[in-house]
Amino acid sequence: MNLSEWFHDQLQATADGFVWGAQQVPNARRNVRPPGALGEWTAARHIFHMVFYEENIALPTMYQWLGKPLPLEGVAEDVAWGEGSDNVENLLAGFTKVRNEQMQLLARFDDLTWNSIRETIWGVVTLRWVVSKTFQHTAEHTGDILRIALFWDSWL
Repeated sequence: MNLSEWFHDQLQATADGFVWGAQQVPNARRNVRPPGALGEWTAARHIFHMVFYEENIALPTMYQWLGKPLPLEGVAEDVAWGEGSDNVENLLAGFTKVRNEQMQLLARFDDLTWNSIRETIWGVVTLRWVVSKTFQHTAEHTGDILRIALFWDSWL
């Protein structure tokens, strides 16, 4: 199995699913806290979180396997979430841009690199683990977004 190709397909599919799911939330509800057990975050906050995570954690961590240093603690996500952070269309464009950069990096990794370890914010893990985490994280927030899109009315 060529991991670079496999992960490319998975990251593309999960990005497409995440963007599609976000677009299923009606505009009038994207910045409104959902009812009931659908969570505390708005759809816009989930999208912002994904952009923030991918720009500040996932992508810089992938660059570690290309010789870059461990990502430093930067601006706290809660501090970065503020005015203008809730423009869903801009956020989705930002998510797509950073995800595309991740997918372009994948071709630069060979079998040896995929299984080599580095110190990361999660401890000592392989690149395979890091990109698997991105895959998992996207699926998690896609589920959150789709719950908002699908079950809002049943919780009213």
